[in-house]
Amino acid sequence: MSKEKLDQNEIKSLLKDDRTMAAVADAMQKAAVNVDTYEFSPDTRSIFTAENLDPVIKTIVPTATPIRSLFPRVTGQGQATSWKILKGRLDPQTAGTDTDITFADAGEPNETSQDYEVKSAAFKLLGRKLDVGMKHIAAAQGYQSVEDELLRVKTLEVMLGEEDLIINGDSGTNSDEFDGLLKQISTNEDSTTEDLTVSGIAEQDQKVFDQGGVATHLFLNPKQSRELSDEMQKDSTINRIVVDNQGAATASLRVSSIISPVTGNTIQLVTSRYLGGNAILGSVQSPAGENWVEMEDLIPLVSMDVPNTNFAKTKFVVQSTVLKLIAEPFWAKYTNLNS
Repeated sequence: MSKEKLDQNEIKSLLKDDRTMAAVADAMQKAAVNVDTYEFSPDTRSIFTAENLDPVIKTIVPTATPIRSLFPRVTGQGQATSWKILKGRLDPQTAGTDTDITFADAGEPNETSQDYEVKSAAFKLLGRKLDVGMKHIAAAQGYQSVEDELLRVKTLEVMLGEEDLIINGDSGTNSDEFDGLLKQISTNEDSTTEDLTVSGIAEQDQKVFDQGGVATHLFLNPKQSRELSDEMQKDSTINRIVVDNQGAATASLRVSSIISPVTGNTIQLVTSRYLGGNAILGSVQSPAGENWVEMEDLIPLVSMDVPNTNFAKTKFVVQSTVLKLIAEPFWAKYTNLNS
């Protein structure tokens, strides 16, 4: 090929050629960005190549990270995200006042404004490093891949860490964290030194309903899950033993959901190891499917091969994300529970 300038047709022809594209891809993989000059330096090292970890995530039981597995995820962009938090009721009308929804003939409807708060948060990096000696990899040939096994373990560690941050994250204490549910929920709170009770859940459920929400999930710690089962069993509202037609008995030791006495909606109970002396009641989605809470991912959970001068293979398991609580009044928290 001559060094003369290519015209547009020649460029298009080259871009459609598989061999050309393969050569470009190979060159990029052997290149790195020099941060001082922002130029490619092919002789320096390889750039990071991301590998989607969805297949690995699917092998991990969802109960390991039940809240993370439950929350909707959306794609983010930029260094930070911003969103509007609904802070007040959806329908603030008061009969007989200037916010009444009725109006006279030849008149015009009254105008009201919703109580929103604009919030922004920077995406936070979560990750683990995986380092495996090449001799170790070679010795495992023909057996289970030590690299794949460690990749699964480190992926689970990152997922568990995200589960913890979803609940307890506090950017005020650690600037590398995003704010979790306990930090972002402020409207409805019940602070008590007692155990979580059915009547206590109903009380907070009504507060959520009065704000315009419909609670769908209750996040609680293992002790409070046991206490609820004990309370309902004492009141003879559930059976502990179920016998099938073959005579086999199954012990029912856990309440998985309750029916709201306020809305008649089913509230799913989700046990998490990271709640401590707290519990959280809220609406994950509206009945129409609108997200009231979501995770926004700048970088989905991926693994990256990292250049290494040692006789080893190094990977980073990373993601960049942030928690967005969109309808804050539709959530309630219990603090200082008897844990």
